[in-house]
Order: sequence, then structure tokens, then C-alpha cells
Amino acid sequence: AFTYFLGAKIHSGRVAKKLTKKHKQDQKTLYTQYYNDVYKLEEQKAEQQLIIDQLNKKLLTTTEEHEMENLQREYDEFKQPDIDGDDRISRTEFNMYVKNYLSNYPGLTEKDYPKFEDFDHDKDGYVSFQEYAQQMAVQAQQAELDQYYAQSQGATGKKEAQKANALYDLYGTAADSGGFNDLYAQIRN
Repeated sequence: AFTYFLGAKIHSGRVAKKLTKKHKQDQKTLYTQYYNDVYKLEEQKAEQQLIIDQLNKKLLTTTEEHEMENLQREYDEFKQPDIDGDDRISRTEFNMYVKNYLSNYPGLTEKDYPKFEDFDHDKDGYVSFQEYAQQMAVQAQQAELDQYYAQSQGATGKKEAQKANALYDLYGTAADSGGFNDLYAQIRN
């Protein structure tokens, strides 16, 4: 029995050493695999961050280009009534423009067209580009509110919607807008 006990002890010691060696080898393999996986994930993360940075840069560039196009379009609209090219619209130029505009659209009256005083915020007798842009933003907001109120009161809001869309096109994002001349012509339809 003693030899059996001694033999079992020696045999179990060998098995324990063998299992310990196998455990350490498996542990080393798992750690290596873990570190490789983490390294690959970090590489993917870096690549994705690079792509995100490139997309953000492109988005910023595109946004700036879009804003510049809108600004140029607004400036071109502003310059239409500016006959003398001094980058400001006098009351006379404004009135001539309105008269010309109304003659092209006989269904409209002067009350359908904004007044000079609406644009001349500083009351200096001239409309600057900044005043023009501010007033167009106010008019676009007002048209959207008119549309909302008309629809909330059960009206179709079709005329208000056309006015809001025309103003939004003029002031907002539409690159192919017909411009200031077509602004109120859309309302008439």
C-alpha cells in the first residue's frame, strides 16, 4: 500500500507539472491573442478616426462653400435694384425696382411687396446688404409663421406655404431660385 501511495504521489506530481506547463502555454497563447486583437482594434480605431477627420473636414469645406454660394446669391439678388453700383439701394432705386417688378406681374399690388422702410433698419435712406439680408431672414421667418398659423386654424395655408417657400428659396438653400423677381409671383399662383 505504501508503494502504491508513493507511486500515486509521484504520478500525480508529474501530471500536475504537465498540467501547469500546459496551463501556462495556453495562458501565453490567450494573452498573445488578446494583445494582437487589441492591437488590431486600435489600428481599426485609428483608421476610422482618420476617416472621421477627413469626413469632418469635407463637411466643413462643403458647408463653407454652401454658405459662400448662398451669400453670393443673396448679394446678386441685392445688386439687382442697385442701379448706380454703390453697394446700397436708395429709396429711388427701390421704388424704380418695385415699379418695374409690379409691371411684370400685373396681378400684384404694392401691398404685396415689402416697403423700403422694412429694409432700411438704420433709417439712413439707404439699404445696405446687411440690412437686406436681415430683412429677408425676418420675412422668411414671418412667412413660415403665417403658414403655420393658417394650417393650425384649419386653413389650407397654400398661399402662406407658397410665400414661405419662395422666401426660403430666396434667403435659404435653393441654389436654383428664380430670385427676388419671382418671389411674389409664386404667391399669386
